[in-house]
Amino acid sequence: MTELLIVSKPRGRIRRWIYGQYKEYLSPISFDKGSFTNPLTINATGTNFLTGGKNYATYKRAQRFKTPNISPDGGKITLVKVVVRLKQLNGNLTGSVAIQLWSDDGGSPGTKLADLGTLNAGDLTTSYQNFEISCSVELDPNTYYWIYVDCSDAWDDRIDWDGSSDVYADGYTWDNYDGNDTDHDVYLEVHYQSPKFTINLDFIYSGAAEKRLEITFSGSQTVDDITVNDQSVGTDLVKEDSIPQADNYTIVLTISSGDVKGSIQRWLYFNKTSISLDDLDVSEAYIQEVDYGSDGGVLRIDDDPAGDLVGSANETIQFTDILVPFRKLEWISGGGEVLILGVE
Repeated sequence: MTELLIVSKPRGRIRRWIYGQYKEYLSPISFDKGSFTNPLTINATGTNFLTGGKNYATYKRAQRFKTPNISPDGGKITLVKVVVRLKQLNGNLTGSVAIQLWSDDGGSPGTKLADLGTLNAGDLTTSYQNFEISCSVELDPNTYYWIYVDCSDAWDDRIDWDGSSDVYADGYTWDNYDGNDTDHDVYLEVHYQSPKFTINLDFIYSGAAEKRLEITFSGSQTVDDITVNDQSVGTDLVKEDSIPQADNYTIVLTISSGDVKGSIQRWLYFNKTSISLDDLDVSEAYIQEVDYGSDGGVLRIDDDPAGDLVGSANETIQFTDILVPFRKLEWISGGGEVLILGVE
């Protein structure tokens, strides 16, 4: 009689355990929302351009400017402040000076869009000074507008707007008597509210690593704030920053000036310091190889300091002749990758 002994051969599986390392996840996501300079400053000084007064044929003057070619949230740019540089001639001025926003109509002022503010004409001195007008008006990107100074309610003296030859490629002056003067600009500052730019992306991953994000900008910019799923991370976002763990991310960039373009890289950060047979769901486990990271490290086996595996930066230790069994592995310092043979 022959007896058959049936033996079940255990199955071995290779596992890679990573700690303290960052791994790129999929390809970077590029974005380009345009670029802009804020504030726009037309630094035209040195020439007295008649802006007028009630007793002058010229009593209105305007400067054309163009909004930045950007794509902010909501599609609008908010004008928050205008600065003009004015003076009067003799010190006899009374009445008021109106600062207005006008549309562009084929290269000349079109229609009035908003009254931005009113200056007390008597506040103008005989030397040039800057006058700031705060406002809140939504403008379209990449569009021409005019800042319009109306002196028709200012009496008994001449008002000048500081200017010079053409210093701003997208603008020039206009007055109600001579029309367009494409060879000259007047001093003007146009300040915008820091616009927000939203970027949406997916990050669907299921595993032991923590999700991280990193933004790399192209060019230069001034960043006011970055939020990730409504959580502020400050003025930059790097892979070392902890972020909410989610399958989808909404990143909002608040940028006051500069280039709004670059890329976002998705990272996986492996931060599980120890691993056991239960974690691996195996009955036996053996170390085949240890690849240390850029800082080297100490890998402890079964809570026994006498068996510590110490490696230097980027060192690799391989166990080819004999496998090293373990019940638990723990990184005491540093980090890296461990190649494991697990037996089910």
